[in-house]
Amino acid sequence: MRFLVLAGIFTLASRAGCINFPFEATVLEEDDIGNFSAIDFADRSTASPVYDGPECKVYPGTTAWPLEAEWTQLNGSLDGALLKPIPAAAVCYNGPYKDTNQCNFLLRNTSSSRFYINDPLTVLTMWPEGDTCYAAASTTGLNCTQGGWPSYVVNVTTVKQIQATVNFARNKNLRLVVKNTGHDFYGRSTGFGAVSIWTHWLKEFEFLPEYSIGEYKGMAARVGAGLESWELFSMMAKYNMTVLVAGPYTVGAYGGWITGGGHSALASTYGMGADQVLSLEVVTADGRFVTADVNQNEDLFFALRGGGGSAYGIVTSAIVKAHPATSVLSSSLSFSVRPAANSPNNATAPFWAAFDAYHKFGLDIVDNGGTAYSSVSRIAPSSNAPPGASFSASIEMPGMSATQLTAFVKPLYDRIAALGINLPASSVTQASNWEDVSHGVGDTPGSGGRFASRIFPRVSFEDPSRFAVTQKAIRNTVEAGYFFSWD
Repeated sequence: MRFLVLAGIFTLASRAGCINFPFEATVLEEDDIGNFSAIDFADRSTASPVYDGPECKVYPGTTAWPLEAEWTQLNGSLDGALLKPIPAAAVCYNGPYKDTNQCNFLLRNTSSSRFYINDPLTVLTMWPEGDTCYAAASTTGLNCTQGGWPSYVVNVTTVKQIQATVNFARNKNLRLVVKNTGHDFYGRSTGFGAVSIWTHWLKEFEFLPEYSIGEYKGMAARVGAGLESWELFSMMAKYNMTVLVAGPYTVGAYGGWITGGGHSALASTYGMGADQVLSLEVVTADGRFVTADVNQNEDLFFALRGGGGSAYGIVTSAIVKAHPATSVLSSSLSFSVRPAANSPNNATAPFWAAFDAYHKFGLDIVDNGGTAYSSVSRIAPSSNAPPGASFSASIEMPGMSATQLTAFVKPLYDRIAALGINLPASSVTQASNWEDVSHGVGDTPGSGGRFASRIFPRVSFEDPSRFAVTQKAIRNTVEAGYFFSWD
């Protein structure tokens, strides 16, 4: 979950049933509010179906920005959880935070630590902060400002802290964002002058051998919103079951991932992450703490499962489906073409024919419960030679043996070989997207690169004319010098 926006007016039922974890038992009460009206709840009965408030949020330096005394009072209401962090790399720049030893650590050691993942401010792509405050040995010509990073961060350990922060931000017209580990590459965990709700430490887990709600009856798990995907693999092994997560990564599994859809290596077998959710505990834009499931707050439950991170509320925990233990094997595929000097401009035609063959085979992959991750890029031309191209893919099939997977991909290999493309022998390994090997260590902020994403419907591969147009568009993109990655 990221920005909190009141995207619709829901009729919300009062809390019913049990909380998932002890941190959800501490909620904001009227006695906590007292005479501090800035953290009071909103009145749903007076809410307009169309936003009619100020056009812009307040920010530091404006007259409406809260006074220091108000921030201090808020911190008291939050039991001291209000932080005012600086960008991590400020230690590399001349000024009051200069620390050469810490700067050297950022430059040399963070790739073998969890420093950035456990930092309250850092996100893993730099452009949303305004491309400022990079860690660098030489900072000549660079700058370090607060940029697009939030002004304050609330290190939440109770629902009460989330509620009070939501209310304060709404009543003071402040920008509000939400962050777990900082994997939102669209910038929804950042914002100039924002208050950030940091859900990173809400990591509780409980396996439920039997659970029923609505039409579902089976295994399930209670999960805290701060759990990272890699952390769930030990739970899967311990209880001999499978829950869907993003893979062996530091991506938060039960916040923005499920609300944004939630792709994984098991998506074609068990559905998307959003399909796994049976119940959600949520703080809504009015500051109330509610349960959303098939029996209560059904419209909110529908909206949160894939309706877009940051739109409808802040998830604190969930109950999700658990499945039988499922192994995932992978078959790798790679090929490239490097035209020789004075080759004709169509020298890469066999490459693109093989590229087409792979994507036609994609229907067989998903229809058999698998997924695939691929990338294609342009190879820069050498002297007197046209540019080439390089392709790699990992075909991941849950539940198949090595023998079965080798036989499954053989028709694809045969088709590509018949085009004159040299292929290395097919190899089958444990899928790297479904095995914890890094234990959450090593993530560092990326460069200032930009990206765009598209969802291609199945008809783009089933209909021959649409398939041709789709493939041509991808080819044009790659030949223009862009890197294309496909899940």
